[in-house]
Amino acid sequence: MKFNTCHTLCLYLVLATASIAGQSRDVPQGDKLSRSARTLVESSGDNVPHNYWVYLDRSAVDMSTFAVSERSLRRRAKVDPVTRLIDTRDYPISSRAINAVESSGAEVLYASRWFRAVAVSATYPQLQQLASLSMVDKVEVARELTAPAPPEPEPVKRISVSPKASALAYGIARFQNNFIRATKLHDADYTGNGVMIAFFDTGFQIHHRAFDSANIVMTRDFINGDTTVDEPDCPTNAPEFQQTYHGTLTLGVVASDVPDTLVGVAPHADFILAKTEITCNGTEIKMEEYNWIAAAEWADSVGADIITSSLGYFIFQDSGSYTQSQLDGKTALITLAAEAAASKNILVVNSAGNDRGTLWGTIDFPADGDSVLAIGATYPDSSVTSFSSPGPTADGRIKPDVSTLGWNVQTAYQFGGYTSASGTSLSAPLVAGGAALALESDPTMTAEELRTLIRQTASMSNSPNNNVGYGLFNATAAADILTVSDIPDVTLQIDESAIIPITTSGRSPQTPVIAAHNLPSMADFQDFGDGTARLSITAVTSDPPERLVTVTATVGSFTDSVSFTVRTYRLTGRSFYAVPNPFTDETNIYAVPADGSYWTSITIFTPAGEPVWERVNKSGPTADVIVKWDGRNMHGERVASGVYLVQITTSQDRAILKVLKTE
Repeated sequence: MKFNTCHTLCLYLVLATASIAGQSRDVPQGDKLSRSARTLVESSGDNVPHNYWVYLDRSAVDMSTFAVSERSLRRRAKVDPVTRLIDTRDYPISSRAINAVESSGAEVLYASRWFRAVAVSATYPQLQQLASLSMVDKVEVARELTAPAPPEPEPVKRISVSPKASALAYGIARFQNNFIRATKLHDADYTGNGVMIAFFDTGFQIHHRAFDSANIVMTRDFINGDTTVDEPDCPTNAPEFQQTYHGTLTLGVVASDVPDTLVGVAPHADFILAKTEITCNGTEIKMEEYNWIAAAEWADSVGADIITSSLGYFIFQDSGSYTQSQLDGKTALITLAAEAAASKNILVVNSAGNDRGTLWGTIDFPADGDSVLAIGATYPDSSVTSFSSPGPTADGRIKPDVSTLGWNVQTAYQFGGYTSASGTSLSAPLVAGGAALALESDPTMTAEELRTLIRQTASMSNSPNNNVGYGLFNATAAADILTVSDIPDVTLQIDESAIIPITTSGRSPQTPVIAAHNLPSMADFQDFGDGTARLSITAVTSDPPERLVTVTATVGSFTDSVSFTVRTYRLTGRSFYAVPNPFTDETNIYAVPADGSYWTSITIFTPAGEPVWERVNKSGPTADVIVKWDGRNMHGERVASGVYLVQITTSQDRAILKVLKTE
């Protein structure tokens, strides 16, 4: 395993609030205190410390230095001019300001450059001194969360897989890689190389065999202020309360690389791991939201291209809880931090939450962010799961953004071996991994471009809803490397000709090589060398009634293809038949009457004479001579396998065919 720890000096917080009644008093600098801060001060004893956010003015910023890596600057340069790669949020709180805060006697817990604020633990007299500082703009209370923050994977079952359980390289992960359409990118050698993904979670069992070859570049424990992300931390044997449990599940979806056992979506990406979430006590405290914010600032400075987070927040213990009316993308601190990260050209991917059917019933924060890709969960049949949080946002925007598999996702298990897990916690890293493949295919792509492509290429982009968003995520389509435009089926009478234009599109700067395969005997194909081609076909008697033609376009190792059917028929003489026959899904009924005649109706019957399906000719003599039957009845229901009778009625006579439908 390639592994280095991060020794960057980062001071992050541990915040918890207390509420002890005391006598009422005058509030210092009341105009600087929020209502909740004022209430807390009035109800507390003089020497009872509480935790606050102290927001500072511009004079508190140290403009002489900034902590941003070259990699971060290169990422920003995709969207900002060179003269604006650094902004005011990149400059830290000055040591002078920190010293001034500490001189009040308050304990400095965390300094945020993005919010230009300091988290402190302070008593009433200390707060008086803080509020008197001219650099202090306002003071807010840091509150506690009681709602479960991670959308917990459920249900989870342990499975046992032998090293050679499958002859396929993906092993047990084949279905999920296929589900997000990542395998085509893998076939073209895209595996995440050069893309940095930041994981924010509970902790990670990085010494699991699945991660032996993972390039874990940096780690950071924002709970304990060190670089260890794989310590158990919890005095319990319950897996769900172990620090490394949830994070190992999410990381395993992307970073695992054990051929024939478990191969993740982007195993060759660079990974930075942030431990932000405490799980031991089963509740969530406000510090975890702040840890997330701290991790986002860290990920930005290190140079992460993608943040994936399977965490969510909403309810507080006191009167300061977030409400659904605040799901507007511009209220919650964690959402503001996610938006700040997106503004710096980071793709932020977050699980929508597992709150469908609960009292909360909708998405969590920061999934409400306009620039945050909120990910819903589906069953293997592509239907939305019973737990996946629906939208919309408070201001009416569609959420989630896209959805993908969130049921029985295969991944690594913290105690060794492999497991399947369910929840939007597993859906989010699937999308993040697929996005990494797309970004590898075109490193010039910006986060906004990729976010837009992910939405536009999802399965329901033309009719989104608040259950699955814009539909199922498609990694290959989101990469937009190369696409051959669809070609409709062609029907030709003998000696008739057709010219078929072929066009391609995509982000690839290379000109594709276009080819056609399984052509009819009288066909001419030309690749014009500019991403377009032309196919000319003349139907002859030696051609079969149907032929499947495939057109491919290739750039580098990536190939896209489309197939279409060429059908031929002869008008001289009476001709009724069905192709294919037998059939499984659909058959084409050729209704070519004698000269001067045309078919008027086609009816499908069971052998007992019960009508199943009918098509009436409303076009008269100009009607198509080939009619497709999709093996369904008039109610759209699939019919059972067996023999069916096809009655073709023409303007002059009637004919009966037999067709066999198979499973």
